[in-house]
Amino acid sequence: MNHKRWNWLLCAGMAVTLGACGNLGVKGDVSPALYDLGISEPVTGTPAILPTSIEVRAPSWLSNSAMQYRIDYQQPAQRQAFAESRWASPPAEMLERSLRRAFTTTLAAPTTGAITPGNGCRLRVELDEFTQVFDTPQSSYASIVARVELLPARGDSAVARQLLSIRETASSLDAKGGVSAHQRASVRLAHELAVWLTSLEPALRQNPSVARTCIR
Repeated sequence: MNHKRWNWLLCAGMAVTLGACGNLGVKGDVSPALYDLGISEPVTGTPAILPTSIEVRAPSWLSNSAMQYRIDYQQPAQRQAFAESRWASPPAEMLERSLRRAFTTTLAAPTTGAITPGNGCRLRVELDEFTQVFDTPQSSYASIVARVELLPARGDSAVARQLLSIRETASSLDAKGGVSAHQRASVRLAHELAVWLTSLEPALRQNPSVARTCIR
């Protein structure tokens, strides 16, 4: 075999070897697992005050689909995100749809009187927290913190305000445990909103203009 052919084969072999080495440790692209809040159940009972619209807002750090968590016992001010798990959409969007389903089902029940769309009070939810919190090395919980306002049909002068803080213990120390805890926390949030709206009825009846539009 002449020297030129030998050199060519040697270079080709080295190129193949280097190419193979370049792929070591590189994993194929794996799409993250997507989760949502499931199908909401209707709120229990029938509050006299049923909003005609529900809006959920969130700050910029909750405006994407990252599944966020905190290691509270080490770095409570640091937000982190699971690398292989994502929400199907930003938390505010999921929560808004969940609350609408919960209250819409109640409105659609045959024993309730429907409110004419656009003529009743509105519910605005300002989401401050939607995070899995690891409070110890052995436990974590889903945290939903929201500032709620009951607004008239027009204008932004709140009829009533409330701060709601929900915690639900996660069944496991991973994203799946956080998802099931957030699902339960979302159900609790809808229930506590219904309880709060019911508690407002006596005070709102003292204001005829508000009662006429907010109370069914």
